Amino acid sequence: MPRPALNDDQLAEARARILAAAGRIISAEGYGALSMRRVATAVGLTAGALYRYFPTKQDVLRTYCIEALDQLADECNRILRETGDASLALERILIAYGDFALDDPDRFRILFLDPQVTRLELDDPSVLNGYDLLLETVERVQSGGLLRPLPTADIARILLASVHGVCALSVTVREIDFKDARTLAVESVRNALRGLSSTPGDLT
Repeated sequence: MPRPALNDDQLAEARARILAAAGRIISAEGYGALSMRRVATAVGLTAGALYRYFPTKQDVLRTYCIEALDQLADECNRILRETGDASLALERILIAYGDFALDDPDRFRILFLDPQVTRLELDDPSVLNGYDLLLETVERVQSGGLLRPLPTADIARILLASVHGVCALSVTVREIDFKDARTLAVESVRNALRGLSSTPGDLT
């Protein structure tokens, strides 16, 4: 007898539970420990039933990564909608990246620090939406004469690295006491913005 069709809400809820379980497995044991059987057991399904939602474990991981990056892009879009001043929006986008990393260190580790995962090909162009918004915001601030006349992409990379580095170190290097990593990430962003300002005091 065929299984009854799931409605959209049931499908979304089941997929979210599957993705969360996959994230926990990878975080605890690495990508090599991820299997459809492990995920199915974690969410109370048979391995066969899991294929109703995802054909392969690569599809599970790909969707996990894309949805996480979509959430980050959504937050960047919200900031841009609600912040009229481009330089303030730039600071808030960078701080939002730090919050994204530190609110869920396991997710951050999976997305950016696990070498097996970072080699995964994400063929959805939306994965760069957040970075594209960062580039566009840097360009807006530059057009106002508030940033040094460096290539826009270089400025974006420097700024992103300033917050990413703090987050990556705080997540991976247990031997160093970062105390309040969130505050350090904010200060790193603000110092990077000051350093790239065309006129001291114009930014932050």
